[in-house]
Amino acid sequence: MTTIMNKKMTTEEAIQMALEIERTEAALKQMKEKLKAYVDDYGALQAADKVWEYSNTKSWSFKADGLRELAVAITAEGKNAWDYLSLSSTALKKLGWEEVSLSGYGTLKETKRFASRKA
Repeated sequence: MTTIMNKKMTTEEAIQMALEIERTEAALKQMKEKLKAYVDDYGALQAADKVWEYSNTKSWSFKADGLRELAVAITAEGKNAWDYLSLSSTALKKLGWEEVSLSGYGTLKETKRFASRKA
């Protein structure tokens, strides 16, 4: 769909579009699973100028003592450890503090995300 629609949608059109998006995303998920199975069996697949294959990602997990030692090592290099270390939203939720309490220490960053959810 390369044409941008300028006319406003009716509620019924919006509902139909939402349902079509759900159907398309479900079909896409199934297609990707089939393609993954192919790649599992035969290896990477080149299709036109794209290669479909697995890629590795790396992430680190630190226990409290390791994180403290990392902060000390960063500081020993003459750097501010807090320029490199931050709290995840999961960690902040686990802490259980209200936004008003957290606002004394930092700035709230809100991101608008468009997605469907169960009604």
